[in-house]
Amino acid sequence: MLTNADPDISTHVKALSSSTLSTSKPDFHGATSTVLDALIGKEYYPIEEEGASDTHSNTHVKVKSRLNAAIYPVKDKIPDVNSPQVQAWVSEIDWAKVPNIPVAPQHPQVKHFPLCPPQGQENKEACWWSCTGCVAKTDVITCPNSKAWGLTYDDGPSPATWSMMKHLGEMKLTATFFIVGSRVVEFPEVLMEQVAQGHHLGMHTWSHAGLTTLTNHQIVAEIKWTEKIIRDVTGLTMKYVRPPYGDTDNRVREILRQMGYTTVIWTVGWDTNDWRILENQVQETEVLQDFKNVVERAGSIKSQSGKAAGPISLQHDLSESATWLSTRLIPLGQAKGLMPMNLATCLSDNTPYRRGSKLGPGGATQKPNGGDSKGMARGMPGMEEADFGSDANFPTGSGSMSERGVKLCGFKQTMAYAAVGLAAVAFAMLTV
Repeated sequence: MLTNADPDISTHVKALSSSTLSTSKPDFHGATSTVLDALIGKEYYPIEEEGASDTHSNTHVKVKSRLNAAIYPVKDKIPDVNSPQVQAWVSEIDWAKVPNIPVAPQHPQVKHFPLCPPQGQENKEACWWSCTGCVAKTDVITCPNSKAWGLTYDDGPSPATWSMMKHLGEMKLTATFFIVGSRVVEFPEVLMEQVAQGHHLGMHTWSHAGLTTLTNHQIVAEIKWTEKIIRDVTGLTMKYVRPPYGDTDNRVREILRQMGYTTVIWTVGWDTNDWRILENQVQETEVLQDFKNVVERAGSIKSQSGKAAGPISLQHDLSESATWLSTRLIPLGQAKGLMPMNLATCLSDNTPYRRGSKLGPGGATQKPNGGDSKGMARGMPGMEEADFGSDANFPTGSGSMSERGVKLCGFKQTMAYAAVGLAAVAFAMLTV
């Protein structure tokens, strides 16, 4: 169970909620020549800078976004719910279907981190994962195949994401990156390269606030603004969402469902705690040993129906220390027969986005608008008709290659899948 009195959790949450990433653009090292050409020729432009050499040529190239930041909310702040954009999105929700569960109180020392009630006083009908470990049938926390390992990274994009992608590319792996929307304003080129390399993108809200601590309208604002900026940059509409800190209950789940999202948490014990190294709370050797112990028990992971299942891990791409750790954790799992892969592949999901196109070299075929759309859909600057409508009922049948059902093109991975289930729930866990 999450205990809000835990100083480690409080310290970590404070650091994440107040973190300010560098505004300098990272060198475009490791970029495929295809995506480099696409970025320079379309939505991005090159800047000559001494010492920033591109690995695919002798030129000195950096890529800077032309994203119109002015139309988006303030970074790391909950968006204004009274804006006409948010009010239009709010009107799309059938609020009669949303459970009447109170907004969770905030931790007195950590803003927008939930404060759990005393043990035994929890609302059982809420199925509040953060405070009771309750998992709904629709939550994703395991891979159906016991040998599959869902590799996921939270809280980017950041300068460290480049190193993580380089590391994964060298290992011929793709992963799922859960994106914090407000950080895309700073690093849109990271998302373009993630798409080009065949990685899978998921939703991680705009400001990284615990969703149970937000009002209904704030939840909508957090999700829809993130959805918009990712689509503006990549042309893709997300399908999977990981609530910050895993903080969800049945109120949050229903709002997310109506907006077309599937909730993803992680397998109990598979939070790698890589963030604690950055906080100087643990040593790398401790994290590595803990992970070795978890890997040894991987064979005991079960779905809700009791079938063998594979893990979904939680890591981060906010620091070079996290990248360093990942280079050591992945081989430990592989040595025990686990196959790291992105979440969509782990779930055998051939339609990993609600709207978009296939991934791979060249990226999404839907043209990103860079937030500079001339369309004035519904009278709001920067809005397009695609920014409205939840897409919740879009067809997602296996194999569809329409704009509403897309295949994920990463590296080849072969597996036989068991029925999708949910892992057993523990009541003692750390989170982010």
